Amino acid sequence: MFKKIDLSFYKTALTLALPIALQNLLTSCATLIDTAMVVSLGDASISAMGAAGRFSFLLNIVGFGFASGCTSLLSQYWGAKESKNLQKTLGVALTFAMSLSVIYGLLLFLFPEKLMTLFSDKPIVQELGAEYLRVYSFAVPFVMFSQVSSFAFRSVERVVVPLVSSVAAVLTNIFFNYCLIFGNFGFPRMELRGAALATAIGMAVQALILLGVLVFRNNPFRGPIKDMFDFDAAFVKKYSRIALPVLLNETLWGVGTNVYAMVIGRQGIENHAGYTMYENIQQLFFVFFVGICGACAIMVGKSIGAGDHEEGFTIAKRFAIMTPLIGVFLGIILFFTCEPILSLFDVETEASRQAALDCLRFYGLWLAPRMIPYTLICGIFRAGGDTMAGWVLDMIGLYMCGIPAVLITGFLIRPERFVMLIAVMFMSEDIIKSFLGMRHFFSKKWIKQITDKKI
Repeated sequence: MFKKIDLSFYKTALTLALPIALQNLLTSCATLIDTAMVVSLGDASISAMGAAGRFSFLLNIVGFGFASGCTSLLSQYWGAKESKNLQKTLGVALTFAMSLSVIYGLLLFLFPEKLMTLFSDKPIVQELGAEYLRVYSFAVPFVMFSQVSSFAFRSVERVVVPLVSSVAAVLTNIFFNYCLIFGNFGFPRMELRGAALATAIGMAVQALILLGVLVFRNNPFRGPIKDMFDFDAAFVKKYSRIALPVLLNETLWGVGTNVYAMVIGRQGIENHAGYTMYENIQQLFFVFFVGICGACAIMVGKSIGAGDHEEGFTIAKRFAIMTPLIGVFLGIILFFTCEPILSLFDVETEASRQAALDCLRFYGLWLAPRMIPYTLICGIFRAGGDTMAGWVLDMIGLYMCGIPAVLITGFLIRPERFVMLIAVMFMSEDIIKSFLGMRHFFSKKWIKQITDKKI
């Protein structure tokens, strides 16, 4: 009997995790192809793309905050079968997210030169990055809408819809990258601006597909538009109580990691270019954990929302054990394959290639420990309704430990090997978060049912 239940758990987890992982893998592959094409333009261009990419990264983090906070509510409402609250939660999330996206897009369009000075002190990098940001600003509303809508579909176990939209977006992005970066098929040669425009076109395609499914296809959110936006102050307050800590968590985490980027951007163009390549390659491995964590959030939230707290804890415990074990396996693969993967890039200098290689090897060794706090915060605590726990853990790990350690290492100690800075960045943050996170997990205080369903 136990074996049968166990097999059912893994089947459900795989069914949910695989499409989520594939969607993120596609997105990462598109970004990797972007990087591979831009690498041939030289270290200054790849460094500019990496620095400008910090603003798309921050956008994705804020979007993830809206979407993840939304998921905390939606997965429990889905388990409790409260359909009206499903619609209203998505309506509140889209209202806030789209309003913020307009403001953010305007900032990128109007002040790209000033913003680029935050992440590079090299004039050529600032100039190229500003060109990228001004074009990318048009993608911002599409990115935000796609983030929130994709997570909403996942929360109600419609994981194929975001996958299909991502396939279309990635194929569109790759095609226009080839056309616009180098001027193929009669298109103008736009270089970095072409990469940004291709991204904007791809994200527009994804957003339109998701909108079409929301409006015209049968799904738990479909209904009169007025029902989606028929929320009162009390509902907004309940949404904010759950979602606001997640949004603050992700926003402050994004700001904090951008402090890391400010330090890294001042370690030389070659190191910065190497780190940009490393970031894009490591995403190919990280996407598997996005899928696993997404499945964990759906399954845990659904059980707790339905009132079965013990089942929710059992599912969470299985994911807490399984995820680091997968991290060991994938970390070994990355450690031994990073050199042939990196050889696919037309790297301008040996120094930037070595920086990327060192970072990838360290990440392979540290992958399993890094996934422990990630699974606890994003996959378990939020799904359980305890969105404050992740905020507290990230603030302690990032602002009290990680940022001071990186500032001291990068500006005062200045290690001879660039990878030492990256090692300090990860280890100083992850160790304390894992320790405190596991204590909170076993206390079960993170189980906070937010639906009306009784146990």
